[in-house]
Amino acid sequence: MPKPTREDGRMILELSKMYPRDSARWFQANFSAKDYEEFTKKYPRGSQGFGRCLDMLNFFEMAGVLVSHGLLNEDLFFDLSFGLAPFWHKMGPVAKGWQKAVDPALWENAIWLADRQKVWAEKVWKPDLKWKLRAK
Repeated sequence: MPKPTREDGRMILELSKMYPRDSARWFQANFSAKDYEEFTKKYPRGSQGFGRCLDMLNFFEMAGVLVSHGLLNEDLFFDLSFGLAPFWHKMGPVAKGWQKAVDPALWENAIWLADRQKVWAEKVWKPDLKWKLRAK
């Protein structure tokens, strides 16, 4: 991966302005659904919870498009991450179930981004850190 450029820096700052902070706070404090079926029951379309989750998924979908097309340096994005790993730990099964139920293209970039971040965290980002070695 090439070294981040000033343009990458500007883009990550712009992306940070779009980060749905209120939705992220709501998600961390309130979200609870183990799969898509439970999600649709707890957070029906039009509910605050549905909207908050949609905000977060749309943000990571957009970031996935930028990173996967090489428009944003992945090292820079993943080093900052915007809380992708803890969000995806809870939302991943929901997003994958939603994709299966609706359309294979739904959330494909967010799913790619989360999968890619796992690989990046293990192999690229300071792979010799002791806490990473213990987690294996």
